[in-house]
Amino acid sequence: MRRPTALALIALAAPAAATAQTVATIAAQRQCSTANVVGLSRQLVDTQVCMFPGVFVNATPHAGVNLSSSRIFSLAQSSARDALWAAARTTPITINSMFRTLADQYVLYHSGACGLAATPGNSNHETGIAVDLANWSAALRAMTNAGCRHPYPGNDDVHFDCPGGDRRADSIRAFQRLWNVNNAADRIGEDGAYGPITAARVARSPAGGFARAGCTAPPATPAYNATLVTVSCPREATSGERPVAYVEYRNTGTATWDTTNTRLGTTGPRDHRGVFYDATNWRSPTRPSTVDHATAMGAVGRFSFVLSVPDVASDMTLSETYGLVQEGVTWFGPADTAVRCAVMVHPRVRDAGVTDAGRPDVGVADAGVTDVGVTDVGSADVAMADVGNGADVGNEVDSGVGDAGPVEEEYLLEGGDGGNADPMGGVDGGCQCHTGVGGRPKGGAVAMLIGALVLAWRRRRR
Repeated sequence: MRRPTALALIALAAPAAATAQTVATIAAQRQCSTANVVGLSRQLVDTQVCMFPGVFVNATPHAGVNLSSSRIFSLAQSSARDALWAAARTTPITINSMFRTLADQYVLYHSGACGLAATPGNSNHETGIAVDLANWSAALRAMTNAGCRHPYPGNDDVHFDCPGGDRRADSIRAFQRLWNVNNAADRIGEDGAYGPITAARVARSPAGGFARAGCTAPPATPAYNATLVTVSCPREATSGERPVAYVEYRNTGTATWDTTNTRLGTTGPRDHRGVFYDATNWRSPTRPSTVDHATAMGAVGRFSFVLSVPDVASDMTLSETYGLVQEGVTWFGPADTAVRCAVMVHPRVRDAGVTDAGRPDVGVADAGVTDVGVTDVGSADVAMADVGNGADVGNEVDSGVGDAGPVEEEYLLEGGDGGNADPMGGVDGGCQCHTGVGGRPKGGAVAMLIGALVLAWRRRRR
């Protein structure tokens, strides 16, 4: 972004004094100028054009398009250049600032002297679509008619964004490549992400430029790099479950991955507290796992971890992305969005309804053990009714034994499957129930009882 004052980006050789300075020391001078980092910026422009051929074209020379300084980088995406040329056909335009490198943006932002300035890696000037015009008011209608936006009226009047794609990450990658070519022992990831690691290297970079250009030779194999092999995450889970997931990468760098510092980290954004963070299994809320075993170049390393499935009120998909990081060195490997765990989470299963399922209603007490018991069957009245037939007096005892059979049948029902009686009053059966009565009546005792009842009845008849 942008600043309300005019700014010239210099593209010629830097003063000799600047060659011994770093980008950070130039920014500390608190000047709204990138003049003293021109040597480094020229190398960055060459590197970016080499890495991404055909992306940028020159907007000058062209009729009606003027530069306020011959030292301005006039690179633009072709769609932005066409819009500038279209505007210039009706109103001549004068450009104060156009394309910026990562080093340029670092100086403008950290100097604090230019008013509005985006953080390095985030300015549209780095993407080849932004221009600042000295005669912005006179050219406003022509620029907007050509398709350029005037997004910050009253705050950054000089600034226009013309049609084109977002290429800001290319500016960062160009610096990362240039750094790596010149610092084989301190390589960083060429991921296009501007974080603390890249920012520290920009600050230390020589303002006058490096010894080697970014595209003079192919970059050496990086110390840390990887390609994705396998992602294993559950598709569905229930709140409270802890399924295991894992990611496998092939080590395509020169350094061996170790089980202490080579880790899987949360991304989108990086280092956020994990949605599936498991306090028992994860290394930290932002680091699900280290590599399971030391993994040399060419080998496949697995990063396994537990997903702690959070509580949800209704079915929903929870998603998280992961990437590789060598702690204190760099993030590396595939893009931050390459590894994604998307899990359909179901609400926790509540009580399964043991009480509602009717267990109390099926209990032993309700099954009628007491009601069907021997005590209720063996009354004198029943015995009299069964035995009291005068015509069969000669068979009194035999008839009594035969009629006592139902008593044993009821007992067997209580026992479940007719097991042996428990001396304490229980019965070994399928339900292991207790009858609440004593042992099984014996046949002889029943016969004697019935005989005594018959004699008593006969005496009453006499």
